[in-house]
Amino acid sequence: GMEFDPAQMRNVMSNFWEVALSPVAINKFFHTVFSGWVLASVFVVGVSCVFLLRKSNVAMSLRSIKVAGWVGLMGIILTMWTGDGSAVVVSRVQPMKLAAMEGLYHGSQGQSLVGFGILNPDKTVDNNEKEMLFSIDIPYGLSILANHDANSFVPGIKDIIDGVSIDSNGDTINTVSYAERIQRGKSAQNALRIYNDAYNNNDTLAMEVASKALAQDYQYFGYGYYNNPSDLVPPVGVTFYAFRVMVMAGGYLLIFLLLMVFVVYRKPALAEKKWLGWLGVISIPIVWICSQAGWVVAEVGRQPWVIQDLMPTCAGVSAISESSVQLTFWIFAVLFTAMLIAEISIMVRYIARKLKTDIENSND
Repeated sequence: GMEFDPAQMRNVMSNFWEVALSPVAINKFFHTVFSGWVLASVFVVGVSCVFLLRKSNVAMSLRSIKVAGWVGLMGIILTMWTGDGSAVVVSRVQPMKLAAMEGLYHGSQGQSLVGFGILNPDKTVDNNEKEMLFSIDIPYGLSILANHDANSFVPGIKDIIDGVSIDSNGDTINTVSYAERIQRGKSAQNALRIYNDAYNNNDTLAMEVASKALAQDYQYFGYGYYNNPSDLVPPVGVTFYAFRVMVMAGGYLLIFLLLMVFVVYRKPALAEKKWLGWLGVISIPIVWICSQAGWVVAEVGRQPWVIQDLMPTCAGVSAISESSVQLTFWIFAVLFTAMLIAEISIMVRYIARKLKTDIENSND
């Protein structure tokens, strides 16, 4: 939905609907919103469990769990659904991120998914070390996750760098290798410099020639900032483990919410059991860790890109001074910390006040 205009030195929107209905943006937006439902719901369930542990406001707590349980259950199911859609999109537009999520260096047809594993810390793109020290794999899992096709080919990190893939017939084909992308990226950057010089000299013909050369290789513009293809590989370890933390925590939350809804509707007597109450309390940090792990996968897995294929982090700079950035950071840090302290103190004060009132009423 955009095109680069060298005269303005920026990307210009050419189709609003392509931008607004981008499958990447839609999946990410709803995945984030629905995961927010889950976090809020588990928090409500956890606080309700605190009341149940104290044998206080039992009826209110059970009602709260009913509402939060259903919202959370819908949220976790929709989060998993949008996560599945996001995986398919990532396999198309960010295949390197998907490979890093799996610690996969050499892909295959019918690629398995690592259910649990320990990466080999010595493994790099440039050596022949094995990828995993230990793993429990799900047969065909990654092919199904990425393409909804058990026999499809999923490229690994080395495959993507070398430009090797397999088509729908199972034939090996060559796409654009990272070495070629780097050269074409440098050509695009050089064409932009030529255009800029021609623009300053009011040379219309040279501007037109340079503009065509830029357009031909612009999709690889960001690769021109690098010389070594291995520099374009994201941190595999962080991405791999964060993805598994997110998935395992998400699976736990689904089971937890199903259990809480079942208990409050079918076995309300169990709701006051200590083990269930503590399970609710422990689930609060778990849902937060799950949410943060998802962000780690999204942000670390896309490295080194600010804008995929066009702007790497090393080029994402501005003329703002270092002192201004530091000042702004600390202002935000102080303000948000103060807001956090105020929010927590208000919640704790009102919870304590309610508990005190309940104790006094029970004594009367």
